[in-house]
Amino acid sequence: MIGAALPSVLDMWWRDVCTAHWRANAAIVASLLPPGLELDRYDGDAWLSVVPFCMTAIRPRLGPVLPGFGRVPELNLRTYVRAGERRGIYFFSLDADAPLVVRAARLVTGLPYYRARIAVAETNDRFEFASERTDRRGGDGRFRARYRPYGPAERTPDDSLAAFLHERYNFFLMRGKKLHTGEVRHEPWLLQRAEIAIEENTLGDIAGHPLSDAPEIAYFARGL
Repeated sequence: MIGAALPSVLDMWWRDVCTAHWRANAAIVASLLPPGLELDRYDGDAWLSVVPFCMTAIRPRLGPVLPGFGRVPELNLRTYVRAGERRGIYFFSLDADAPLVVRAARLVTGLPYYRARIAVAETNDRFEFASERTDRRGGDGRFRARYRPYGPAERTPDDSLAAFLHERYNFFLMRGKKLHTGEVRHEPWLLQRAEIAIEENTLGDIAGHPLSDAPEIAYFARGL
């Protein structure tokens, strides 16, 4: 049984979103999920994804942007799940370079946010992203990558792998001994393909499923 849904409390922009995706060992990933969730698969495959991006203009619903919440680099590791007929995302970790955001997100949502030092640079549509976790609760989380988008930005067909990986409007988490869900409302993704070179990535190791240096596929979205 799923507990009460989390309230819709924030508005924000997601900027310069890179999504890198790996086919995963379904047995390992399933063993890492809390009770009440099962893996959601595409053509039988389970997936793990690493997502570096920036949150901007974070504010309470219908309120002003708060000091310290104007631009926050973030990095997350996630997989794709369902609870009954409800499909969504399960986050293994979320790193953010803003102590206030980490504290507020943990308090309001219960999501596994961790403090990190994150540097993001863009030159001629080429991005460099480096994250080092500084939160003792989360292990030695490090990620460094270079990526660039290419090709047109397009809507994804409903039955495509890209839609399976991106058009997700719920997330799940455990608060105490109860499984809860939160809703995320946004416009459909406009995605470009992306080239990505990962120099360091320990996020999968910490979660219990190491990831290779090269994801199977990567995408980019300028803003959402």
